[in-house]
Amino acid sequence: MSEGVDTSDLPADRYPPLVLTGERTLPGVREENYWFQRHLVAYRFLLPLAEGRRVLDLGSGEGYGTDLLASRALEAVGVDLAPEAVYHARHAYRRPNLRFHYGDIYSLPFEDGSFDLVCSLQVIEHLHQPESFMREAARVLAPGGTCAVSTPNRLLISPGSEKPVNPFHILEYDAGEFLAFMRAFFPEVRMLGVFHARKLRLHDLLSRRNFSRFCLDMPPRLERLFYRPLFIPSISRRDFRIHPAPLEEALDFIALGRKASGDETCGVA
Repeated sequence: MSEGVDTSDLPADRYPPLVLTGERTLPGVREENYWFQRHLVAYRFLLPLAEGRRVLDLGSGEGYGTDLLASRALEAVGVDLAPEAVYHARHAYRRPNLRFHYGDIYSLPFEDGSFDLVCSLQVIEHLHQPESFMREAARVLAPGGTCAVSTPNRLLISPGSEKPVNPFHILEYDAGEFLAFMRAFFPEVRMLGVFHARKLRLHDLLSRRNFSRFCLDMPPRLERLFYRPLFIPSISRRDFRIHPAPLEEALDFIALGRKASGDETCGVA
């Protein structure tokens, strides 16, 4: 055990601080604030679904989202295969109803129907076996429970490209593809989108391009003098909104799948 952190199941007893690699989002990093707030708004959207329920967060990363869900949940469990992320999360976030498990999200150590809400935000695009992952997520979800999965819109994040622009992404979806994927596992699926609002929406209109794309090639001088020190740190969750249409223009999709209750069946064998 290191500094009060249980490391008995981790490969090492101590890990260096997490740093930006492009694979996971971190809070408290000024230049990362746009992406952090974009991720955080989806977690906040799930808070009413987590109220008083058993919640599982698959691919929990740094841990901020699982901790937020734990603020309303009966129990919240985060699972991640990166030992340095699990070590950090156990150190940074501590609540009686919160724990972080080091393990493979393809093979979970939980019984069938253990959780009322299973979520996985901005993870599935990183996976080589998304179908296997969803079967496992559906297995541990209680009958009548909700599985919430978010992923970026392929049409916006990799426009005109046959493969993901982000080197950490394996497979990206457009709205129709993602809806069809989720319907293979759940009898009821509701799709929503994350969109820019307020100053981000105004920036999109004035620059005539989506801010997430603008970030990739913004003028260096403007980035150094305005965007990095002023504009990006000022972005908040109020600069995003979640609603059902038009999904083809969404930044990210949030799919809410309800697991069948009673004798209802749906899924991929």
